[in-house]
Amino acid sequence: MLRLAPIRFTDHIGPWTTLLEALGLAHAVDTDGWHEFDAASGRVRLHATDADHPAGTTLLSFEVGDLEEFARRTRAAGTPVEVTEEAHGSTATVTGPDGLAFPVTVQASRPEPAAADPDVQVLVLWMTPEPQGPAETLRHIGARPRIASDSGGWVQFQAKNGGLVATHSGPRAFATLSFGYDGDAEALHTRLREAGLDASLIDESYGRTVLVGNPDGGEPIWINEAQQDLYGYHRIAD
Repeated sequence: MLRLAPIRFTDHIGPWTTLLEALGLAHAVDTDGWHEFDAASGRVRLHATDADHPAGTTLLSFEVGDLEEFARRTRAAGTPVEVTEEAHGSTATVTGPDGLAFPVTVQASRPEPAAADPDVQVLVLWMTPEPQGPAETLRHIGARPRIASDSGGWVQFQAKNGGLVATHSGPRAFATLSFGYDGDAEALHTRLREAGLDASLIDESYGRTVLVGNPDGGEPIWINEAQQDLYGYHRIAD
């Protein structure tokens, strides 16, 4: 199994909780400095900031059922994996060819969130100067490519057990948190506004996007309606 479960480091747990719950995620874990929110597809984890992770940092992260088997398969596919023992248990670290490293841990087992909006998917963008290498890394860990731009600058992957991650051309390697939405973006925009959030609806060439204020400041959080217009893109079959 493979589930996307990014970690967002923040000094604003309360505003993030309001945003995620309004978006339709279920608040599953609530401990001092650590919160987990389950979407119907993927999981978001909030963590207090530290010296290495200032507010607004997103750490690409995954959960698997069997860490040893994950490491074996990823190495066999051609990507190195380092397994270490941490205070919270074993962690596998994968480092992409652009230097972006991400942890993989054993899944937190709990029932699927019946209260979560079935149309919401957690989406992490892997920004990178060279998208082809990170795309290969995601294939090696077991993510499945679904939609790619004809130019090769964007490839969107599905994690088998929930969540989307996409490689995206950019000036440097980093991860950023966003969301996908399979429902009506206009209805979602209304819902977020009614929850008191600063949200706007824009029409991109590939579909509509809801922009909502970022609790950490800076660029807004993007929530992309499911892509229907494939001009300049193509679907990738299994």
